[in-house]
Amino acid sequence: MTARYRLPALLAFPLAALLAVSALGGLFVPAVYAREHPLRAAQGLGQSWVDLVLVAPFLAAASYFTLRRSCRFALLLAGTLAYALYSMALYAFFMHFGPLFLVYTAALGLSFYALVAMICAFKSDDVAGWYGPGAPVRLAGALSVVLGAAFAALWLAEVVPALARGTVVASAADSGLITNPVEVLDLGIVLPASVVGGLALIRRAPLGYWLGPMMLGFGVVENAALIGMTVSVRTHGGGAAGPPLVPLVAMTLVNAAVLALLLRHLRRDM
Repeated sequence: MTARYRLPALLAFPLAALLAVSALGGLFVPAVYAREHPLRAAQGLGQSWVDLVLVAPFLAAASYFTLRRSCRFALLLAGTLAYALYSMALYAFFMHFGPLFLVYTAALGLSFYALVAMICAFKSDDVAGWYGPGAPVRLAGALSVVLGAAFAALWLAEVVPALARGTVVASAADSGLITNPVEVLDLGIVLPASVVGGLALIRRAPLGYWLGPMMLGFGVVENAALIGMTVSVRTHGGGAAGPPLVPLVAMTLVNAAVLALLLRHLRRDM
């Protein structure tokens, strides 16, 4: 394995441990969500289960196989690191100060530096050369563009009317927030990256060969967390329904299937 991938892979191991600690705290330490809005607390419980059962173990496994020179897991590791950075930014900046503050802060820092190191490694490597002939790059790129544009349209359908009325968006008001931080991160960072990565992949530009699958991987993990949140909200959210579950599951399966099809055409070793 080239040494450039060693640092982000090694940083991901303690990050996985911190995610597990964060999840366990959310599930078994009542003070963690005690001051949060009931809807946010219910979402947090669902996300904690997903982080504990799925994300933390997968992050450690992806790190291990990246160290073993796996191209597939290097891309999957990048997507999972992006999810960790995204979720820890929300926890660190938009949760009440509490017993897990230092855990969130440390996890935010580790995920940031690990993702930056991974991106630097991709940029200095010939990632396009990892792909074999027949890789469905245009299909994967098109899906990334469609998902990014669709979610942007979904958020803007709430944001623009609220701006016109001079009111707070409903998703923020329902959660007891002054603004929706998910909309900030999505519209400002995540969805543009998804669209740009997809377009670059369609054009077979070097950027697309790592950014496109990284954002598709992020989407699979984030959607799994959303499924966990939705189930938890319906169970503990005091009658709140959350987003429609069946379309969310279907979108996650399509995203995962296209990503798996793309990764099948990668070489096993770097």
